[in-house]
Amino acid sequence: KLLNNKKFQIKIKKNIPQKAGLGGGSMNAGSILNYFIKKNIIKINKKTIIEISKSIGSDVILGLNFTNSILTSKNKIKLFRKSKIFYVLIVKPNFGCSTKKIYEKVKKFNKPKIIKPLKKMFNLNYLKKMDNSLEQIALLKYPKLRLIKLYLETLNKPVFVRMTGSGSALIAYFQSKEKCLSAKKMFNKKYKNYW
Repeated sequence: KLLNNKKFQIKIKKNIPQKAGLGGGSMNAGSILNYFIKKNIIKINKKTIIEISKSIGSDVILGLNFTNSILTSKNKIKLFRKSKIFYVLIVKPNFGCSTKKIYEKVKKFNKPKIIKPLKKMFNLNYLKKMDNSLEQIALLKYPKLRLIKLYLETLNKPVFVRMTGSGSALIAYFQSKEKCLSAKKMFNKKYKNYW
């Protein structure tokens, strides 16, 4: 209704792989909504923006140019201006994880951990203790994914390595750009066909 029957041809250049658990579809939706707002194609207030975003997906709101932000379990966004900088190596195996199959194996969901975001959440020890509830399920279902994670953990001492969403991408976090780039070279030698 907000577009007043206007039609648009939208071309998406995908820079991230599908089935990686990186929220690509949500970010596409957020980017398009952001474009319509910035170009005054639609004129809406903040409350309506949030409602539209939620109707598409809970993480769509993060696609509206929010950097250094955390989406809480109550769907509130908290921005942090000066956050710790990490250099990340994101790798995607040549296979994807089925989100449906991963969620089917969840026996009990963990209680939300991020109810009230605080600056301490960017503390290294705090971040190391956080986990992805779906990771253990995915690593059991896809043993090759476990081997890749173990290998990443040996490359230049990353701070930690985590799986994204329901997988299959893995992220190694480094405190130094040099260590991250060196790890990328080593990873590419062993896993030539991976993104």
